Amino acid sequence: MSRSGDLAVALVHHPVLNRLGEASTTAITSMDVHDFARTCAFYDVAPVYLVHPAEGMHAMVHDICAYWLEGSGGKRNPGRREVLSQIRVVNTLDQVQGDAPYKLWYTSAAPPQKVLQDSETLHDEPGPHLIVFGTGSGLDASKLPPPNGWLRPIEGIGKVRHLSVRAALAIYLDRCRRGDR
Repeated sequence: MSRSGDLAVALVHHPVLNRLGEASTTAITSMDVHDFARTCAFYDVAPVYLVHPAEGMHAMVHDICAYWLEGSGGKRNPGRREVLSQIRVVNTLDQVQGDAPYKLWYTSAAPPQKVLQDSETLHDEPGPHLIVFGTGSGLDASKLPPPNGWLRPIEGIGKVRHLSVRAALAIYLDRCRRGDR
């Protein structure tokens, strides 16, 4: 996966699970937009999909990006303009599949199956690949397209059960890109 376009990411805000394990929707935050775009740019991963069904959330993301893509922010910081140009907002994960024939790889701190793929091995498999992250208490996989597989969770040694989704993104992408070095 040494070429841009072989790997993309999606951050799903719906359908996800709440703390009770029920289907839910979370809000997109400006941190999601900036941090996902910047981390993906660092690892030459694009595009970056934000999945949310609400038009209000789409409008917020478009406003954030427009400041950098068309407004004064991009004039002052052309690098940020380039980074945010990779953001795509969609209603469903099915819409993402319309952009490219992605192989879907889901992530979770507690995957629902025992057969797991090491993210490092994606480097050796033909792509394009889409690594799918969930917000809230994780992906509601029962309402998503079937994945090619689940990536092995990142296991810590401390007192916290799992990482923030932004930290997990950086670790997964670093592991995926190891073979490119």
